[in-house]
Parts: sequence; C-alpha cells; structure tokens
Amino acid sequence: MSKERFVERQRDARQSAARLAEAVSQPPGDIVRDATIQRFEFTFEAVWKALKLYLEHQGHECGGPRPTLKKAFVENLIPDAEEADVWLRMLDDRNLTSHAYDEELASGIHRNIVADYAAFLSEMARRIEVLEWD
Repeated sequence: MSKERFVERQRDARQSAARLAEAVSQPPGDIVRDATIQRFEFTFEAVWKALKLYLEHQGHECGGPRPTLKKAFVENLIPDAEEADVWLRMLDDRNLTSHAYDEELASGIHRNIVADYAAFLSEMARRIEVLEWD
C-alpha cells in the first residue's frame, strides 16, 4: 500500500461522486435512470475501496465491502448508526444491480440513489479527500 495509490483512490472517489451528482441532476427518463445506476455502481466501488485502503493502512483488516463499512463506522468515518444503516442498504442495492435487471427494481434503486445515496457518496468522497496518509 502506497500513498500514491491512496491519492489515486481519493481522486477516483471524488471524480466518480461528481459524475454521479451530474447524472442525478438530469431530467428523469429510462436512459438517465440506467446511467445513474451505472454511475452509482462505480462510485460505490471507488468509495468503499478508498475506505478499505485507508483502514488497512491504519492497521485494520477489512475484507469486502460489508466489513469495510462496519469498520468505517467503528472508526467514525461513518459518524452515526442512522448513516451506517443507509450504507448497508446502499450495499444491498449495489449487490442487486449487478445480478439481474428488473424494471421495478431498477426504478426503486434509482429513487434511492436520487433521494439518499448520491448525497451520502458525495459526502464520503469529501471525507476521504481530507484523510491523511501517515
């Protein structure tokens, strides 16, 4: 693990969150919904992987996204239980997007992205941006 890799992860999280915010701001439609879900997928990946890299550098074992998110909560990178619940729902929705496509499911996930997830991902990208690599 290197500082340069972490800086790349910080940049990936920031840029992908900005692209997700751009998608969320578009007028609704099927193509926008699908693009938003795609951007959500890669933003979620960029964010949890940045968290994992940082936490592992701090001496924690993380594994996959769920243990990483739980460790981020323990380490106060996710500041409260309510937000932690959103992150776990986000992970569940992210897992659903990669297995099968269903119009109703896609619409529900899109609503969650617009209502909650995009803002939480953007905020976490900001938190990651200011983390120091000792």
